[in-house]
Amino acid sequence: EGYLFPDTYFFLPGQDPLLIIETLESNFKRKISDPKVAAAIAAYGKPLSDIVVMASLLEKEASDTESRRRIAGILWRRISINMPLQVDAVFPYIIGKNSLQLTRTDLKTESPYNTYIHKGLPPGPITNPGIDSIVAAVTPIKSNYIFYLSDLDGNFHYSVTYAQQLANQNKYLR
Repeated sequence: EGYLFPDTYFFLPGQDPLLIIETLESNFKRKISDPKVAAAIAAYGKPLSDIVVMASLLEKEASDTESRRRIAGILWRRISINMPLQVDAVFPYIIGKNSLQLTRTDLKTESPYNTYIHKGLPPGPITNPGIDSIVAAVTPIKSNYIFYLSDLDGNFHYSVTYAQQLANQNKYLR
């Protein structure tokens, strides 16, 4: 996972599965070899595996470039201060539940992908990210924000303190 580039492909019925996988992987390599993308990845200085994992989180957390870049800044910052990522997007991958279905018990589910109980990036991608998420992972927007949430309409709200985050939860999720 993570290296099978999401795109439109045309395969004949009964096509060899290995050829399909090779085609998707080859497209991934071609996309990240674009000079601008390759330069951004190289300049960021993190291993490609970490970038792909972060990009997979961003792919599931947000749907637009600016939100992805802002969230990337928050998540990379959380890693740098040894804070759990606390990304809800891992739960459909782990237990098949989305953010609105999660319970406090679900947040304690034992899995190496559970970013509430394990610090740092998960051990692997949770989906195959598109190029926008990959670029967002290496061009994060730096800010003082450390918390964010998505309201019921999909709008993001950011906060610097936990008290502000709780206020946002009460205002936008109740």
